Amino acid sequence: MARYIVKFGGTSLANTDRIQHAAGIVVEYVNAGHEVAVVVSAMAGITNQLIGYANTLSINVFDAFDTNARDEQLSECDVVTASGEQITAGLMALALQKSGLNAQSFLAWQIAIETDDNHGDAHITHIATDQLEDCFARGIIPVVAGFQGLTTHNRVTTLGRGGSDTTAVVLAAALDANSCYIYTDVEGVYTADPRIVPNARKIDVISYPEMLEFAMQGAKVLHTRSVELGMLHEVDIHVLSSFVRATGTRIIVGEATDQINGITHSLNDVHVRITGASELTCVLDVLNQANICLDTVMHVVNPDYSASLDFTFKKSDLVQAKSILSGLKVSYGFDTLAIDLNIVKISIIGVGVRRDQTIESRVLSVLKAHQISVQLASCSDVKLSLVIAHDQMTKAMGVLHDTLIINEKENTELRDLNDHKCR
Repeated sequence: MARYIVKFGGTSLANTDRIQHAAGIVVEYVNAGHEVAVVVSAMAGITNQLIGYANTLSINVFDAFDTNARDEQLSECDVVTASGEQITAGLMALALQKSGLNAQSFLAWQIAIETDDNHGDAHITHIATDQLEDCFARGIIPVVAGFQGLTTHNRVTTLGRGGSDTTAVVLAAALDANSCYIYTDVEGVYTADPRIVPNARKIDVISYPEMLEFAMQGAKVLHTRSVELGMLHEVDIHVLSSFVRATGTRIIVGEATDQINGITHSLNDVHVRITGASELTCVLDVLNQANICLDTVMHVVNPDYSASLDFTFKKSDLVQAKSILSGLKVSYGFDTLAIDLNIVKISIIGVGVRRDQTIESRVLSVLKAHQISVQLASCSDVKLSLVIAHDQMTKAMGVLHDTLIINEKENTELRDLNDHKCR
């Protein structure tokens, strides 16, 4: 007997027919003799609807900052948005009962999923597993509402968009589960978004560092924090489709390949360019102190000691960052302060970024040959990020995917075939 956490996303639970279909997947695990705990998201579209209701009666929870009212209203917004998972937890329990299984739904407060006080983006600090272990002992399938938690002051919190993934991974770690299965509307993790790159390929196995970059750089398959916690606790995660019988993608500890594994894109970034002042590193310091996470930073000091500074950050930080930058412009007398929202950040991800010393020059040459201008570039161990104009995204993604993944794979297969013939 193995113990599994099985999590279903919103599209897998979009209506009662799909909930019954998802329940059938759980039945297969149980009939094979395994212990199963289920984690559910809200029905597709419900969380957005609930946020819309909340925003008509309060501040915009994504734009407001630095107000006393914000925390109080975010607390009530959490009460509203957490209700979506309550509905699906109850419906999933009913569907499992209809399938002949003994099931019981649990909300965060019922099993003590404790979090910090960061409403809207809370971190889980502790999960009490006594009730869930008791369910296993009595042959009951616990159905846990994802995305939600409880503060030490007994206030409801939510874990950020996609937070049900985090609930599932933390439960897998706390319950010492053999594996955590994340069921979505795609067959796994792809080398690129198939809606933009039609010949994208499913990745069978990917390492945690690579998957973390995928999540951080725009791929919406898994919540970033769930990958971080899965890596910390070495949880065996599988990403699968609820609708297609396929092996999916497995996330593993260690390096899966030595090649480029995929290309992601993010439309959630802002590009800032500042010129004219001789000292610009203070700008980075002030933004970092305001907890605005900066990425793709380039600081250039010219021979005349003038300087330019380029960097990106998330659009969710735009209101706060604009206020800070406007104040700094007055204080330091920037010649220019340009803020560009019409960009896309494309990230090339894989261990091959580290192992191929020519990767950056090759990428820039390929893009230049196709008249695609790169505004910014930055490189780390498993990631090369490029900032380009939004209207060049589809062309750039296709060119890079063909060059770095399709052609490289074909060349590798040809070398392997030739090596086999030589032997």
